[in-house]
Amino acid sequence: MSRKLQLLAFALGAGVFAYLVARIGVGRLLSDAAQTGWLFLPIFLLYGVVYLCNAWAWWLTMADEPSHPPFGRTYAILAAGFSLNFMTPMVNVGGEPFRVAAVAPWLGLRRAAGSVVIYQILHTLGMLLCFLTAVALGVVLLPHSPAILATLGVSFAVLAALTVLLLTGHRKGGLERLLDLMHRIPLLAPLARRLEPKRATLAQMDEQITDFYHRRPRRFVQALALEYVSRSIFMLEYVLIAMGVGVNITYAQAYVIGGLTSLVQNVLFVVPFEVGTKEGSLYLVFQLLGLDPGLGVYTAIVSRVRDLAWIGGGLGLVWLSGRRAPERAAAP
Repeated sequence: MSRKLQLLAFALGAGVFAYLVARIGVGRLLSDAAQTGWLFLPIFLLYGVVYLCNAWAWWLTMADEPSHPPFGRTYAILAAGFSLNFMTPMVNVGGEPFRVAAVAPWLGLRRAAGSVVIYQILHTLGMLLCFLTAVALGVVLLPHSPAILATLGVSFAVLAALTVLLLTGHRKGGLERLLDLMHRIPLLAPLARRLEPKRATLAQMDEQITDFYHRRPRRFVQALALEYVSRSIFMLEYVLIAMGVGVNITYAQAYVIGGLTSLVQNVLFVVPFEVGTKEGSLYLVFQLLGLDPGLGVYTAIVSRVRDLAWIGGGLGLVWLSGRRAPERAAAP
């Protein structure tokens, strides 16, 4: 995406955000924030539990290596990586190279890259399963208008197809096939030619990915379950935020809110920092559920405050994550 289009997307998102804040009123948002008070602490800590499940899932993909980072270091590396992803809002990939470099002293560079790819596939699969759950709950809880049911039906079919595609890639490997596909796409062919000397490395990473699926199916299922559980735990954030302003919502409603909002944000990933898309989607989903839509915008603001707190904490862990592994544990 060009810089001009990126700035245009940001400006449009900022405009939506400003409109919604003006519609609800700054005074009311500040009043809600004061009412939430001490609940910011459990909202902040809840994300720590989410990262705990994420780190455990990633650690399982490395557990059979001759040497691998201890769980505490894995947690620090993962949290730091997510913070770096927040700093690259257009593509959210800033943390992946950091994770590769951070675990390379234990695994070696190639196997470190393979473990990050395996985890990213699991992370995406967990996200897709969460979206499928939210869409299924949306069929039950949202108004049964033809437009809404059609949108949910198409979304479910697309998400199911993507899930099957990712599972197939995990079973059979797909990095070499992806390189072959890039050669056939004119816009990607120059990049494919630059990556061609790395074909042997990609083949080894494919083998590492499929080996984890076929030789450790139990750990694969455990890691995927942890990713799904992490996102399910995260949905409690919406229950806590609503509780802070005296509104009771069910966990099923929270799942629809969190899942569908995240789905919209991933579809509209081109908007930097999700400005406007998060607020607008939360406003709409709250309204469709028969809840006060103004609470949706306030929810987005609270989640941004939580994001900033964890970005700061995660960046603080970059130093700890980057400390050298003991020489006796370093992989060749």
